Amino acid sequence: MKCDECGKNSTVPFKPKEGKPVYCSICFSKLTSERRGHSKLNSSFNSKNAWARRGYGFKGRKEEEPASIFQKY
Repeated sequence: MKCDECGKNSTVPFKPKEGKPVYCSICFSKLTSERRGHSKLNSSFNSKNAWARRGYGFKGRKEEEPASIFQKY
């Protein structure tokens, strides 16, 4: 198989589907690292703030003692 990015001959551990690109390991690594880089644009996202903006009053995880099945009565 030829890499659709650089044109080098490459082998892949799967049967390529027609119409889907095939990449050598080097080009595949470059493409996946570029995609991960775009997700860093949202690195300021904070799930606690997202809940607060929705008005659910989420204050984070409350630390409590775990319930014991061996409680004394």
